[in-house]
Amino acid sequence: MNLSFLSEQVLWGIAVSQLIVVAVLLLLGLLAHAVVRRLLRRVMRRFSRKGDQNVVNDVYRLLTRPLSFLVNVAIWNGVIGLLGLPETPLNIRLWATTAGMVALILVVAYCAFHVVDVFAAIAARTAEKTETKLDDQLVNPVTNTVKLLVALIMVAAILGQFGYSATGLIASLSIGGLAVAFAAKDTLANIFGSIVIFSERPFQIGDVVEINGVEGSVEEVGIRSTRIRQFDQTVSILPNQTFTNAEVRNLSKRGSRRVRFEVTLTHEATVLQLERFLTSIRDLLAQRTDLHSDQNMVQLTKLDASGLGVLVQAFTLSTDFAAFMVTQEEILLGVRRLAEEQKLPIMPAKEVHLSGQTGGLPPS
Repeated sequence: MNLSFLSEQVLWGIAVSQLIVVAVLLLLGLLAHAVVRRLLRRVMRRFSRKGDQNVVNDVYRLLTRPLSFLVNVAIWNGVIGLLGLPETPLNIRLWATTAGMVALILVVAYCAFHVVDVFAAIAARTAEKTETKLDDQLVNPVTNTVKLLVALIMVAAILGQFGYSATGLIASLSIGGLAVAFAAKDTLANIFGSIVIFSERPFQIGDVVEINGVEGSVEEVGIRSTRIRQFDQTVSILPNQTFTNAEVRNLSKRGSRRVRFEVTLTHEATVLQLERFLTSIRDLLAQRTDLHSDQNMVQLTKLDASGLGVLVQAFTLSTDFAAFMVTQEEILLGVRRLAEEQKLPIMPAKEVHLSGQTGGLPPS
């Protein structure tokens, strides 16, 4: 069947054959979403047999719409090229071509954003499987940084469509960035500090740390600063550059917490009373199931004018602060109870004994 006559027919200044092709392309554009969804589903079915089903779901959920938009915009650019739009007296063809390219750049960036989201979802699931919680907080800053780079490339490409040099723009940004770097060196130092934290991982979210006299639980690690909640519920925000030079003591890395105190008795206590007291404290500690039994220490460590000093030291199995406080309190009460039962004279705080005096003021 000879259809060459269609190329000779003109409608609205455009060959009928071209209008037919444009109509077919527009129809394909309307069907693009359904076609892309079906093709993507088939491809994902093959990968779902070998790969992670969550990845398959993310790709299908996040990329179906962007890819259909990309097909539509690509078709529209083809339509603009086929229509043969006039260039005089107004260069409508140039305007339409530029608009089509700008739309294509925007849609490509939109697709790139969703691809980044797919990888971010994969990274988030991987971070959940690690012991440290710093990985979880690293996902969002890295994702936002990559999206920012995509946005900058998109802006440069769009400006290029309007005759601006992308190289000149990048050079301008570089010079401006250098000036900003000098003006914001502390910010850059904080960013470097965050890199140190995420790479070396001296602590993770929830750890109890001590840094420059600030002791508390790490609540959040950001690009610029780290938030620590102290035990009195005060929130301290430390710049991340602090961690590049300061000593970081991670108290949560300890295998146990130490209970240590001293009981001072007066010289009225006899040797038999002391031996009984020491033995009873050792038995008290040995009966507890929340202590390292091989690290308990109860010793007479002081014998001087201030009294008889009994050192009590033990290490808890748990490193939790609240559990430690409960254990320490129970041990203190237990030792005090033993002293009362055995009628041992405990030295009062800050009591001063003056030889030859029973009370009152010393003679002037």
